[in-house]
Amino acid sequence: MFGPYEITRNGRTWHGNVALKEHRILECEGAHCLFLVPDMAALPVSAALAAAIAGLTPGFSTLVPDGLMRALRGCGLVEEAEQEAEDAAAGTEAKDEAAAAPAGTDAPAAPPTFPVLHIALFLTQTCNLRCVYCYGEGGEYGGRGMMDEATALAAVDWLLANSFDEKTVHVSFFGGEPLLNFPLLQRVVAYAKDEAAARGKEVKFGMTTNATLLTDEVIAYIAKEQISPLVSFDGPPDTHDRQRPFKNGRGSHARVHGNVQKLRAAVPKLTGRATVCKVSDPFAVRRGMEEAGFTSCHLSPASPVVLQQAGAAGPEADPQAAAERRAAAAQMLAYRRAEAAELFAAVRERRLGAQAAPTALAQLAALAEGRKRHAGCGLGRGMRAMAVNGDVYPCHRFVGLEEMRFGHLSDYRAGAVNDYHRAVVENLPACRSCWARYFCGGGCFYDNLARTGDMQRPDPLFCRETQTLCEDVVCGWCALGEEDKAYVCEQAKELETELRP
Repeated sequence: MFGPYEITRNGRTWHGNVALKEHRILECEGAHCLFLVPDMAALPVSAALAAAIAGLTPGFSTLVPDGLMRALRGCGLVEEAEQEAEDAAAGTEAKDEAAAAPAGTDAPAAPPTFPVLHIALFLTQTCNLRCVYCYGEGGEYGGRGMMDEATALAAVDWLLANSFDEKTVHVSFFGGEPLLNFPLLQRVVAYAKDEAAARGKEVKFGMTTNATLLTDEVIAYIAKEQISPLVSFDGPPDTHDRQRPFKNGRGSHARVHGNVQKLRAAVPKLTGRATVCKVSDPFAVRRGMEEAGFTSCHLSPASPVVLQQAGAAGPEADPQAAAERRAAAAQMLAYRRAEAAELFAAVRERRLGAQAAPTALAQLAALAEGRKRHAGCGLGRGMRAMAVNGDVYPCHRFVGLEEMRFGHLSDYRAGAVNDYHRAVVENLPACRSCWARYFCGGGCFYDNLARTGDMQRPDPLFCRETQTLCEDVVCGWCALGEEDKAYVCEQAKELETELRP
């Protein structure tokens, strides 16, 4: 195959067969930005250069003037043949060395192992609330019950064994409502700390709770053991009570709000997660969360329930329901964009924090660090969920779906590559050509399945929201001054662990 070439005539030089990196030209309020997809990098460009790039059709017969070629190289857009040749030569040399080695001189390399670093431990599959949007069938996930001590401790042993040589592991207490089984939670924490220390490891704890059972004793224990709580809280009283009632239909806002005030005294940096239904106003929801004192507010649209037959879900057949969801998605997009605008104001005023638009902030941090997101999360890779009976699933959202089950604690072992490891965004048919793929990693597989019937195919409305927000983040980054960008880079690593609910 012909490589790049140059032609010089009458003192002028042209370049042919120029290969450009995958890129996207964005325009925002008259300014132009160039986003380099493989580099996760963005820079401002002039309108003239943006038009010249947009007009290029790379190929053997396309001649690029020398001046434009210098500009393309200056912004990192050219795939340099020298680097491609070096990479190819290195690969060929390694293959040649392997082929030349005498048979039997070295033992075959051990297959790579893929450790599990995080388990969601279902202390209960029952709940004292009846949230209207619950994807876990009232917290029961198809199998009501409480986890016993033997299963819980076996899950800790499993995590420590299947984390291999990793030194830090995570246990998240989940349900249902995990505080319905608080004595077991205490037993697990004590056991996990002792066993981890004996293996030279550290274990960190988290908990997702509805906060209705937060007594003074529980709060003191959470603070003492440094358990990071994620509180489900849907904003103002009318919205929260409508969406998160007790079993008897009575609203839970008053109790939760009061408990959150006590929790804040022990855990000053408090994260809340709200579920936004189609009748909810995300702006009002966030105001309600801030009024309650949450320092980080994560808002997510409600997901449909994936029933026992995975793949049974899919796009709404009812035109009215589909129209309502489009309207709700448009409202959510407006909220995300407003958050992004607030984020860049916070950057310029040097008050960046995890409470400032967590979704946009995570994207901005990735852009500042040039960091790619190859998967939406760790499901089936570095994460597993343990049901009350010891069954193992890819993540907490799939618990109870038999076809998603990996096995049981007694017989299942991690380590080998599986289909979730292979399902990185580069391999997802609907994602691998999307310019924003490294910002989202392909989305949530549960939401994908619920919306489209295919775990590996995101919902088009999600894609539109993600791409639009990414455009705002890229344009906002390019509009920052160098001191602003340096400030973002300084803050990115510090905030990284606070950005994930």
